[in-house]
Amino acid sequence: MRSRASIGAGRLCSQHGFSLFELVVVVLLIGVLMSFAMDRLMRMQVDAERVSVQYVIGALNSAINLQVADIVVRQGLDATRALEKQNPMIYLSKTPANYTGVGMDDANDWQRASVWYFDPEKKILVYTVKNTDYFHSSVEGRPRMRLQLHLIYQDDDANQSIRGVRLQSLDEYHWLLEEK
Repeated sequence: MRSRASIGAGRLCSQHGFSLFELVVVVLLIGVLMSFAMDRLMRMQVDAERVSVQYVIGALNSAINLQVADIVVRQGLDATRALEKQNPMIYLSKTPANYTGVGMDDANDWQRASVWYFDPEKKILVYTVKNTDYFHSSVEGRPRMRLQLHLIYQDDDANQSIRGVRLQSLDEYHWLLEEK
């Protein structure tokens, strides 16, 4: 005669893992969770790029304002004319790691993503966007931002006096993910 403990042990040994239905449910749940995770990861990548670009532009604006203040104190406001259309990266104490310098190394280099460079012919600072599906610009070709130093004038009748210098975008652009 078998004891109750041996009968219960026999029942436990007769079960062999998950049913097909349970396995399908688990795989579907993992798939749904992974799709949410991948979407969130992509949004985080785009936000990281957007914030990084905004940080560099903010640092450039601060450096330009310090340079303008130094020039005004030493030489006067009219001396700031020399700043117009210069490479603004020269005013940073440390350039970003993704700044490739003046011009491009070869014909295909402009296609590299997530880099800053200064175009000496057009006298513009360019940032090539990595997450191109989430960025829109009015410029043709590869999505990029084009910035240039411009003088700010104060309208005094016929007298055009300089008020300062600013880093200005040459094209309209926006990131396609909502900003938080």
